[in-house]
Amino acid sequence: MDRPSSSTTSEALVSAIQQLHVEDVSELIDHHEDHPEEDHTGKGGYLFDSEEDKAALKSQRAQLWSWLKRVGSSLYRDGINLTKISLPVCLFEPRSFLERLTQNFEYLDLLVNAANSTDPVERMKYVVAFACSGLCRQVSFHKPFNPILGETYQSKFSNGVEVYCEQISHHPPISSWQMMDPSGKFMFFGNGNWTAGIKGNHVKGRQTGINCVQFADGSTINYELPGIIVTGVLWGQRSIRYGGEMKFVDDKNGITCDVEVDPQPHQSYISSWFRSKKSLGYKPDLIRGTLRKQAEVVDTCTGNWLHYLEWEKGVNKGKTKCVWDIKHSMLYPCQPVDNPLESDARNRKDVVYLKQGDQTQSQEWKHTLEEQQRHDRKLRKDGGCKESH
Repeated sequence: MDRPSSSTTSEALVSAIQQLHVEDVSELIDHHEDHPEEDHTGKGGYLFDSEEDKAALKSQRAQLWSWLKRVGSSLYRDGINLTKISLPVCLFEPRSFLERLTQNFEYLDLLVNAANSTDPVERMKYVVAFACSGLCRQVSFHKPFNPILGETYQSKFSNGVEVYCEQISHHPPISSWQMMDPSGKFMFFGNGNWTAGIKGNHVKGRQTGINCVQFADGSTINYELPGIIVTGVLWGQRSIRYGGEMKFVDDKNGITCDVEVDPQPHQSYISSWFRSKKSLGYKPDLIRGTLRKQAEVVDTCTGNWLHYLEWEKGVNKGKTKCVWDIKHSMLYPCQPVDNPLESDARNRKDVVYLKQGDQTQSQEWKHTLEEQQRHDRKLRKDGGCKESH
């Protein structure tokens, strides 16, 4: 559908939504299991521009406009918190966020290398690469289902590293995880509170919370993740971009690393009318970071969150500068365990039916589970629970 002009009012847009004819749609399939490629358009982000993408977008948007008929003008006037509203299953992939979360960790050898390193500075370099490499693993056409309070997911890597995930809060939605090396060299744990909102033609989101890698010698590295924006939700080119800051801290060894993702050039509002970002040296999807020990700069990194990350002085006594490269670095898929708890995310009926291609049954079960969550939350509140979960 063509993008409305800037003069279109919310009332006129809502009127157009009400008159929109929505066609029947078929099952949507995620066609992005392969690695994303670096953007060459100069606009940045990962672009969903294949013929499969375009066909899937047409079907998905037809259902989205139908959904908007029920939502009304508040979407454009006030925006919508996506963690507090029931969305149509056409937007979802057949798995829970707990399962998708483990996909972030699939460049596992970077954490193993960090654990095997005796140099705290080199260890930090590997952890920075591990965190940045996970960003491109979250590129997907669909969003995962929001986990239900108490929902779990258990999985395991081929080297024996075990992963345990659990939804520990309903509102706000908080997912917790623990990843343990069988030899005790490291443990990666944390929790993520996803905040996301849709307004107009884009979605903005961010995962806040703890990301902590703990090593056998007692040192820890804590870090935070950047924000994400999805453009072209209802019309135009669909893309995903990351942007913001990632701060890494090793208190025991006095080491920090400040990483910028897709840093924007500094310019005034007026100057932006006359000068492009490219003319100011802007490079889309850039990663750049500064590593300090006791406030002294010891190394810097550069890269692209879709492609690679390298350190100026390198690792392994300078023999290796490019620590992560999407075209050559090995992926280690995390496999679900065979006999999980009954609360496992794969047992959800809405996920099961969507995996079978039955959107109708999936939508009905999604609604049923959401109503059950609201009922359970009311019971906890009536029973004197002080926490708003």
